[in-house]
Amino acid sequence: MELIDNREITIAVLPFQIIGQTENISPIIRGFTDDLIVSFSKFIGLSVISQYSSLGIKDIYDSESISRLGADYLITGSFRSTETGFRISVKLIRTKDNKVVFAGNHDETLDTILNTQDTITQQIVSVLSKQIQHDLLSYSYKKESVERAAYENWLMGMDEVKKGTIESDLKAREYFESALKINPSFARAYTGISLTYFNEWSCQLWDRWELSQKGAHDNALKAIELDENDYVSLSVLGRTYLYLGDYKKSEHLLRKSLRMNPSDADNLILVSNCFVWLGYLEEAEQLYDKARNLNPLQPEAYLISGLLVYFEKGAYNKALEIGEKVSNLAIWIDFTAYLAATCYHLGEYDSMHKYWEKYLAIFKQNINKGKEPTNLEAVEWQKVVNPNKNKSNLEPFWNFILGKDIGKTRLAAINSSSPPKGAFANQGDFWELQYNDETITIKDSKGLHDIAKLLQQPEEDFYCMDLMGAVLLDGGSQIIDDKAKSSYKQKILEKQIAISDAEEMGLYEKAEQEKEQLDILLSELSQSVGLSNKTRKTGSSIERARAAVTWRIRNAIKKIENAHPQLAKHLSNSIKTGSYCSYRPEVAHEWTV
Repeated sequence: MELIDNREITIAVLPFQIIGQTENISPIIRGFTDDLIVSFSKFIGLSVISQYSSLGIKDIYDSESISRLGADYLITGSFRSTETGFRISVKLIRTKDNKVVFAGNHDETLDTILNTQDTITQQIVSVLSKQIQHDLLSYSYKKESVERAAYENWLMGMDEVKKGTIESDLKAREYFESALKINPSFARAYTGISLTYFNEWSCQLWDRWELSQKGAHDNALKAIELDENDYVSLSVLGRTYLYLGDYKKSEHLLRKSLRMNPSDADNLILVSNCFVWLGYLEEAEQLYDKARNLNPLQPEAYLISGLLVYFEKGAYNKALEIGEKVSNLAIWIDFTAYLAATCYHLGEYDSMHKYWEKYLAIFKQNINKGKEPTNLEAVEWQKVVNPNKNKSNLEPFWNFILGKDIGKTRLAAINSSSPPKGAFANQGDFWELQYNDETITIKDSKGLHDIAKLLQQPEEDFYCMDLMGAVLLDGGSQIIDDKAKSSYKQKILEKQIAISDAEEMGLYEKAEQEKEQLDILLSELSQSVGLSNKTRKTGSSIERARAAVTWRIRNAIKKIENAHPQLAKHLSNSIKTGSYCSYRPEVAHEWTV
């Protein structure tokens, strides 16, 4: 069997059943399934369903829940007490036909169970590699050698970390410190301590921001010194370096974390958030989608990260749709501030004010120690907790909230809930474009004339030949005559010579300008001239006109993107090209053209 639809194979590790007495069961047995999930998730080529979805299934016959997991294979098993220890039974089941493709038994004591996890991992990976005819590669899955007592303390600490409260983090830290007293070189204990500080830093003790950040950073560094492939510590360090402004080191650590473990859903979300702040929006979206797919039984688990991704991508309708599904509005302190900013961009100003007031109330309670915050305090704090490397889509909203750079027209539009206004003005050799209170100038091109015509009449369809300026006669008349065609060819030859001369003299900027003009000439000529160099009839020119108009509009938007990314996003999302072109904005927008 080959890779399914040329994609990764998905597996789910179901909870191992404990047969017989369950009193005084060692934490090692209770954490056995969790550890297997982590081990398998480190293999490239396997996608492993998050434990938050798979561990909720208590019955192998719960076909409805198992079907919702969407896994290609299930791993399940049991512990049965013996005179000397435990018999561990393991099965690998193919879900499409419920066939058992591997089964094995292991008789172990508590002291040897840790080694058994590695053995089971290697056995199943070997079987899967043969089943899917695909090499499953791993950078690091074998656990470090550690005393049982230290490992038990680590497991109990991780159980406390998952509870996500201040009290449980402090209790978890005690377990991890106990593990280190037994084994001072236990890397994962340092990782656990780092996570307890990380929870405080990210979510809870805002009055200890710097202390918690330092605790997360220093303990993650200690873990990496002992195990350079500890993917959790790598991602924690990646985030702390991001806040320290060391973007290169942050990106390096985050990407290494992904290489070490490409399937831990929680880690994927942490990296996704950081990639948003670093400006890698497409990758952030891919990680968000993968994390959701790996946690199918908890559909709301990562929605707030989806809001972050789509907000910064400028897909405000989708961001709002996702954000409104989140039931806990205080899940992030500034979550409602993001909702307010999303509504601002959509022109939904009543909702914007409503969400901003909720943010101020949450900020007052959690950050400002009960004191009424000013808008400036609330905005400055949000800037700190969102370490964007590049310009954020939050900035126009912040400017509005603080009363900065708000023109009278824009302010009136907001107060009256009327559509926002912009400008697309031809100034001869240059165009002056205004959008979201930011004005740029850009060199003239035919694509800008096309866009201006569409903006003048939103929701209207324009035939591509009308935008080209060509007049078609019945019967398939020629678009240009032989004399015009000869003139085009002469101009093209002149441009080619000019490009060559400019490049020889090192005038690369001039060469690029000549190339742009050459592209326009070639586009205009190609829509009229066929492969045999004969003038095309109108019947065959329509497709050429469609392609030419599409090219010059998209090329103009690409140039706008360099100077005004938000305007480019708006135009890309709102302009449809083809045989008929149109401007249909997601939200009404008034243009002065």
